[in-house]
Amino acid sequence: MRDHRSPAEVIREWRLPRAERDAAAAERRAEGELRRERDNQETAARRAAALEAEARRGVGGWGGGG
Repeated sequence: MRDHRSPAEVIREWRLPRAERDAAAAERRAEGELRRERDNQETAARRAAALEAEARRGVGGWGGGG
C-alpha cells in the first residue's frame, strides 16, 4: 500500500516517540480499512438488491428463466 502523506507529515511523525508512531500507524490502518469497507462495491445491500432483481426477472437460481 502506498503512503500518500506529505513529506512534512512523515517528518513530524518521525519526531514522535516510538509508541506514538505505532499508534498513529495503527490509526491510519484502521481508517483505511473503514474506507475500504465504506467504498466497497460489493456491500451487503448491493448484493441483496442484485439478488432481488434477479428473482424478479426470474433469472438465476433453480427457478429457470421465464
